[in-house]
Amino acid sequence: MGPSTPTRAKGSTAALTRGLGMMSLDSPLSDRPTNLRSRFHASPIRHPSIKSARTLGPAGGGVVSGIAAGGRRDKEDCLLVHSMDGPDARGVVAKDWDGPDGTVPRRRGSTMVSRGDRYIPNRELLRRGTTPFLEDSAGDALSHHNSSSSAGSDSLASDAAAAAAAAELDSPPALEGACQVDLGQRILSFSAAPPSASSSSAKDLHTRYASKPKSTLPSSLVAAGRRRIPTAPERVLDAPAIVPDFYVNLLHWSSQNVIAIALQSAVHTWNSETGEANFLLDLEEESERVGGGGLVTSLRWDAHGNILAVGTDRGYTQIWDVARGARLRTLRPSADGGADASAVNAAAWAVDGTLSVGYASGLIREHDVRQRSSETRSLEHAHAAQVCGLSWRDDSALLASGGNDNVVKVWDRRTNVAKMRKENHRAAVKALAWSPHNSSLLATGGGSADRCIHFWNTTQNTRVQTIQTSAQVTSLQWAPHYRELVSSHGVGTSESEAGALCVWAHPSGQKIADVPGAHDGRVLHTSLSPDGQTLATVGSDESLKFWRVFEQAQDVSKAQRSVLTSYKGLARSAPPTRALR
Repeated sequence: MGPSTPTRAKGSTAALTRGLGMMSLDSPLSDRPTNLRSRFHASPIRHPSIKSARTLGPAGGGVVSGIAAGGRRDKEDCLLVHSMDGPDARGVVAKDWDGPDGTVPRRRGSTMVSRGDRYIPNRELLRRGTTPFLEDSAGDALSHHNSSSSAGSDSLASDAAAAAAAAELDSPPALEGACQVDLGQRILSFSAAPPSASSSSAKDLHTRYASKPKSTLPSSLVAAGRRRIPTAPERVLDAPAIVPDFYVNLLHWSSQNVIAIALQSAVHTWNSETGEANFLLDLEEESERVGGGGLVTSLRWDAHGNILAVGTDRGYTQIWDVARGARLRTLRPSADGGADASAVNAAAWAVDGTLSVGYASGLIREHDVRQRSSETRSLEHAHAAQVCGLSWRDDSALLASGGNDNVVKVWDRRTNVAKMRKENHRAAVKALAWSPHNSSLLATGGGSADRCIHFWNTTQNTRVQTIQTSAQVTSLQWAPHYRELVSSHGVGTSESEAGALCVWAHPSGQKIADVPGAHDGRVLHTSLSPDGQTLATVGSDESLKFWRVFEQAQDVSKAQRSVLTSYKGLARSAPPTRALR
């Protein structure tokens, strides 16, 4: 309860009030000076600021009053405490004069100085010493020193030391001790100190993270250890008069299980499920207005396997609906004979229907054949020499191109500037293959003067691996079920190495198997079946062969087994030669 200031009434009568609602008139203390304030408490508490005290009245029910010396109003005032003896009178305040009941509002005077909260949390410390608890802005302590302050402070210090020692014994261990962490050692760092070679942890780490020996094959090969890569083809078909040109692309296998192959100016299709061969077109029978009278230089099925793009040596690109045997439209070169009037060596369909064609002049042009004005992008001087390889990534975001200028480029379809340009090959780059296991991985193969297979991270534009072969790399095909790819080869360092097929493990780069002499001469073109198990190859020996190089295990579902199971039945009814004509 805050202090109250007595008010002087007429007739020198002072009224002292308290928070209990008691008011007294004609008090015996009215003769006291006005700067003396009184305070009444229900319990006998003696404030340490009291200088002297004496007891008044009889022993049964006197009034104890402590008067503090000092005439300044900003000093501590005296405290008057009423107490009554006896068990029934405890907590009752008695008054020794009569007066009307009521509450007189107290008036704040200039002598009322706030000294903080009057609540005293520890009375024992109050009795022992007078060390100040808090200091105000002027530096005056809330409690004042007395003559026994030195003794009290010594006693308080000794008690505090004893309490601290007891708390130290009872307190739990420190965090750094429990965690066995040295506070002088850095917990997080960019590189930790390597363990010693003699420690057991170092041996475990070496066993876990050490690179495997080169003789270790990928896990897919270990799981399929019973898989046998044949050295003889499943079936052989005749492909007479095929153009033995390294820079063109004359073979492709559709997602509908139909193979298209170009023989000079004619295009034939062969259904691998039924064994039926069909004639599609012959440029000799076509008019010059649609590109007739020349040679077929490129073939490419769309993603759905229904539409076939046929490129000619005069710069025309015909779009055919193979099921109906009808030509849908023809993409003509410019009339003034520009860069698009040269041979269309390569073509590639994106999943979204975009058709890209590469010309012998180094031009790459893209079309949306669903629009009347089909041209959507033209990359002038994409390569300094003829384009011989094009391949879209599965998500239709990036296009890879290779040319006779020994350069590999990757194009983002949103810009006309190459995203990646690499000149590590020393010969023409025709073989291009995007990995089905890693969308950022691109494999490329070089010509006879290079004979290397490079693997590129197209996200970081870096070369991650190189395989040195012994012959010209004409094509690359990734296996969808294994971490492997197969390469076909042309001219080699020796005649025995020409026309070979090689299966490589990735990422170890180890040669798993090879088929030397797969063709008598160069392997010109290859294409993988829709189920990813059989490879079709055509060579300069004018033969079309089928190889089951990525055969799956027997426990794989029947829907994923090779579509060439019908070949055995067809072999008994049809001769293996001259089957396309």
